[in-house]
Amino acid sequence: MNEDRQFSVSRRKVLAGLGTIGIASAGAGLGTTAYFSDQETFQNNQLTAGTLDMKVDWEEHYSDWSDDEAAFASMGTMEEHDIELPALTSGGQLVADAKPIYLTLNGETAGEKQTAKDGLWDATSVEAFPDVLNGDGSYDGIQDAFSDEEACDILTDVGGNSSGLSDPRRTQGTFAGQTTEEGDPLINIQDVKPGDFGEVTFSFHLCDNPGYVWLNGDLIEARENGHTEPENEDPDSVGPSDEVSEPGDLETSQVELLDEIVTRVWYDPNGNNQVDMLSGELDIMIAIDASGSISGDKNQSGTEANNLVQGVDEFVAALAASPADIEAGQVLFGENSSLTSFTGLGSPGALPTMASVYPNSNRGNTPLPAALDVCDQELATGRPGADKIIVAFTDGGPNYSADSYSAGGYTAPRDGVGYSEDGSSGNGYDNNGGGTVTVGEEEETALVAETIRDSGSRIVVVNVADDPTEDQGSTGVTLREYLSGTGSPYPEGGIASSGFYFEVDLANLEAVADSLAASVAVSEEVFFQGTLREVLMAMADNDGRGIPLDGDVSTAFDELSDPENDADRDCFAGEGTTHYVGFQWWLPIDHANQIQSDSVSFDVGFYTEQCRHNDGAGMVPEEPVEIQS
Repeated sequence: MNEDRQFSVSRRKVLAGLGTIGIASAGAGLGTTAYFSDQETFQNNQLTAGTLDMKVDWEEHYSDWSDDEAAFASMGTMEEHDIELPALTSGGQLVADAKPIYLTLNGETAGEKQTAKDGLWDATSVEAFPDVLNGDGSYDGIQDAFSDEEACDILTDVGGNSSGLSDPRRTQGTFAGQTTEEGDPLINIQDVKPGDFGEVTFSFHLCDNPGYVWLNGDLIEARENGHTEPENEDPDSVGPSDEVSEPGDLETSQVELLDEIVTRVWYDPNGNNQVDMLSGELDIMIAIDASGSISGDKNQSGTEANNLVQGVDEFVAALAASPADIEAGQVLFGENSSLTSFTGLGSPGALPTMASVYPNSNRGNTPLPAALDVCDQELATGRPGADKIIVAFTDGGPNYSADSYSAGGYTAPRDGVGYSEDGSSGNGYDNNGGGTVTVGEEEETALVAETIRDSGSRIVVVNVADDPTEDQGSTGVTLREYLSGTGSPYPEGGIASSGFYFEVDLANLEAVADSLAASVAVSEEVFFQGTLREVLMAMADNDGRGIPLDGDVSTAFDELSDPENDADRDCFAGEGTTHYVGFQWWLPIDHANQIQSDSVSFDVGFYTEQCRHNDGAGMVPEEPVEIQS
């Protein structure tokens, strides 16, 4: 790791691996540009800062199930747990041979469990900056409080030739079993085992003017470091024992650790280092595909229909067991090419089971826009302060033949709203009586979804198709691109809200239903969840600028699929205002022999551009500068 190498402006480093998980970064030089800009990245224990001044601070946590953590929590089960770290990739697929991490907090009441949760997070705190504001106190690994007004005076410039990670106000010493010395990488965890998890909550501050901000990163190196005897004998072990993957190899690398570590990234507005599960009210409507593409007898084990029925019923059971105050309803779309079996909001445990209402015959086409519309109308009648979510289980794109649909006393499209995009008259749906998906049906359904998302409701899509990447007939768009929005050609985008698209093999739906429920019932915006490989690919996107962040999370901006200059994307406030982003990683429960001795080095950081005279599209250097590292 000490050898010199050339790299361009898109390279940032963060050390991370089974033997050593660490964050590092290199400052990226920019050529002649039109705007002031700044890059904040962790590499070799430094952060870079420029003329549009950004400051960063952090608090890091790591759990290895040591004795001091047992006073607050223990390993839970699928049936009984308070916290779940799911073993799902960003597409909702199971991480191979892995199980979620379940934690049960000590205590009986909600208050006792919250006290235990706070204690667990204190017990797992590894280090922070600033830990001691005056630089002469005793460290405790927990960040000291400071105001927005103080931020730009007390936080140091880090990166490049500066010495931010050697600042005396950064934690030094051993906490939660991990030792931090002057200048160490931010994340530097040794001997990671399945079941371990860690997290860093960054806060960044724009010290003067507002700015657009991106979260970025890249692979530096992935190594097999040889094969131990257990790894040689593991059927999941692939690739040569001496494989070394570099930045350009991210998509093709066979180093298994890249696909075993799961990550998620979210806006953490209260800065508590935790993805807060919904503890208040949640109103959720579930739309289930009952079209002809779902084959088989619902009562015959192993058929698509049976797997869907069992999986949805398990999902509803998980909602009923959630600590959140949940009301749920459901509707089928496709039976008799219509909407059927509508049940309004109420106790999840009181919903009719899919086993009792799902049809064994008369499965027709796929009126997805009507199902979304009716679900949203029911949510509008729900509890005023509740979070609103629609979950759609489907195996195909929209395909329907009627002008309007009715269910539960609602009519879709609703009065006075026309979804037509091809110039047809009236307020009815465009329709195509054939069995294929058309451009008009796709774009119209995307408009329905956009309207719902803009109203403040979240749309979760669970793609249960045999081939999630199948081409949607004459539209030229794959099912994944369309439902997730990550490749949708339509200005309205796709269907799912950012970070809430999942792909699940129907045969696995029942097994992952609990993890899906845990991923849905979060109160904070998780805009990415997936493997380490997947998050690095996302953070290297947009010419290396990375994932565009949104200064106003109440808007409908989709960080992963919307353009950087989308009208719904907002700048972040300046004047030292604190903005939080959480980055969490975990190694799901697994035999894990295939990752023994693997290591991965990668970058993570922040990049900002001035807001004034800028639309957020991002700059590309006119003359990229090569920097020696």
